[in-house]
Amino acid sequence: MGKIITVVPNICEGRDKEFIENITQKLKNIKNLVLLDVSMDNIRNRTVFSFTGPKTAIFEGGYILYDEAIKHIDMRKHQGEYPRIGAVDVFPFVPIKGVSMEEVVEISKEFARTIAGKFNIPVYMFSESAQYSMRKELENIRSGEYEGLQERLKDPIWRPDFGPVEFKPDFGATIIGARYPLLSFKVLINTTDIKTIKSICRSVQYSYGGLSFVKAFSGINKNSGLGQISVSISNFRRMPMYRVLEYIKTEGKRYGVNIVKVEMIGLIPEIVFLESVLYYMQIQEFSFDRLLENSIQKHLGEKIFIFE
Repeated sequence: MGKIITVVPNICEGRDKEFIENITQKLKNIKNLVLLDVSMDNIRNRTVFSFTGPKTAIFEGGYILYDEAIKHIDMRKHQGEYPRIGAVDVFPFVPIKGVSMEEVVEISKEFARTIAGKFNIPVYMFSESAQYSMRKELENIRSGEYEGLQERLKDPIWRPDFGPVEFKPDFGATIIGARYPLLSFKVLINTTDIKTIKSICRSVQYSYGGLSFVKAFSGINKNSGLGQISVSISNFRRMPMYRVLEYIKTEGKRYGVNIVKVEMIGLIPEIVFLESVLYYMQIQEFSFDRLLENSIQKHLGEKIFIFE
């Protein structure tokens, strides 16, 4: 069976369109690399890339991202409404098909060791690749963010997994690891009252007693002027997207606030939308085998990338 792995690196630049287009073109020029998506976010001042292909191509794409980020991004000047500790803030490896999490963990560690040596930057391992339990969650590693990183590096408990125990003022540090697929989206609501936005945002977050597997961040969308709640679900099979949206709707009613629209971030597994359709249309006892596209794909066979 073919093996498919994707990577979803996040860099701390979401406003310089020319810079992002330059990186995008360089990624497209890599042999056998398949660029799946590029999502710029000017509020979070962050861009999320998604690509797949053979290991050599994925690693080459990663090297380009780190090299360009080091040359272009100065974390001393970076501002954005999202926690971060470095120019390439996080570089997740995600198993998609025919590959075990254990295999992906080893690949992520190989990549992390290479990045640390090649660019001489501190590297932390997170999620399934974490070597310490307190580093499994991104929030723990990002605590204090870039601004508190210099002091944190002095603490032996927060010694990087790879690379120098040294503060790089222009770059910061980076986080690499293997994780399960993450679902991310922005919920735009019809209010600009910061207290209301933050209250609704906190109510949905697991860390504040909200929904399991849910993290959320609040802000104002600069394009529309609407309130924004950026949501990520770390396990969308156990916490469906429609359930999170319904929760936000319910909380919003307390303040007379409604959802205006939802914007997806990055690529989305089709099952997320199918489950939402079944929920909102109240369809029961439906088999996905009855989908026309699934039937066609089944008969034509799949075209897959072999991860070697």
